[in-house]
Amino acid sequence: MNSDTRARLLGLFGLGSIAVWLTLSLGNAFYLCLISTHWPKAPARVVSSGINTGSSTLGKWWAPDVEYDYRVSQHAYRSSTIRYLMPPSYEKGDAQTVSTVYPREAQTTAAYDPENPARSVLEPGVPAGMWTKALILPFFWAVTGYMFYEIIRPRRRFMLRSNPEVAAQE
Repeated sequence: MNSDTRARLLGLFGLGSIAVWLTLSLGNAFYLCLISTHWPKAPARVVSSGINTGSSTLGKWWAPDVEYDYRVSQHAYRSSTIRYLMPPSYEKGDAQTVSTVYPREAQTTAAYDPENPARSVLEPGVPAGMWTKALILPFFWAVTGYMFYEIIRPRRRFMLRSNPEVAAQE
């Protein structure tokens, strides 16, 4: 095995690991978004509403912080999930807009998982613009598949070089 093949195998392992991690994390979030549209709804009361802030390598971020309680079958539950796939905002106004929709003591509805009523969300479904995140998965799997194809077909690499006879002597 030459150094090119070893480097390709290392790259394949890295890309494959990233593809698996993205599939598990984004796949689970998209699954919850999709099934939440079919969950039953219960009346909910907003207990607190505000904005969290912090900083990352991308800059300062803001995220709405809404806590609500609801009842299902005589059991009380409390949650803070507004919607799945809700990234922090890098514009303070975006976070304020969401938190003003749910002011303290407001009455609203929460969609809850009938198999696990402690899991709920105020805004079920896939948020606008998040479908483009689903394209990340096929991209990583396509690059991983292409790299695997290149590894198992080493003669193809010789044909891609400008002078295959010189490449065959290497």
